Amino acid sequence: MRQDSKILSLGNKNKKIGFCFVLRSLIRIFAGMNTTKPVLTKEEEKAFREKAGHYLVCFNDQCPLHEECLRWLVGLYVDTTLPAYTGVNPRNPQNGGEQCALFRKKERVMMKRGMTQLYQEMPRYKEHRIRLLLQLIWGRKRYFEMRKGERLINPQQQEDVIYACRHHGWTGPIVYDGEVEDWNW
Repeated sequence: MRQDSKILSLGNKNKKIGFCFVLRSLIRIFAGMNTTKPVLTKEEEKAFREKAGHYLVCFNDQCPLHEECLRWLVGLYVDTTLPAYTGVNPRNPQNGGEQCALFRKKERVMMKRGMTQLYQEMPRYKEHRIRLLLQLIWGRKRYFEMRKGERLINPQQQEDVIYACRHHGWTGPIVYDGEVEDWNW
């Protein structure tokens, strides 16, 4: 007896369940879609859902890095009822693949918060020059958001602070208001 016959010989309720299972499987196969989400913690899911509305997302399932990419993982939580969203251009040959410029590794890093204590030990003339250089690098609004602690300072931006301080001759400690472990968005 064939598999099809077994499903059809079962009760009416089992026929519907079997048919739905087969139909879903066929849709996944023919659509080429991977509808299963990776296993994430509740904390990770909450963070990705919060970012989904305003983060550059990616839906390239053929990319070899997609399962480790924050943009792809956040894309799994985009609201499907939205008429538009901000996404990676799938037709751009530079996107996707081993050398993707938009790849963001799924890892948590130490982010710094606030820079109000950075200038306390520093001479005024160095403080002024460093502040201007950081505003030039990040922009005035972003600089003040980071200085007040409204926006976290990622590792690349921490390197910018070190560069600005060392460039203007400050060899003292670089002190932040605090630190938090977070995703490297």
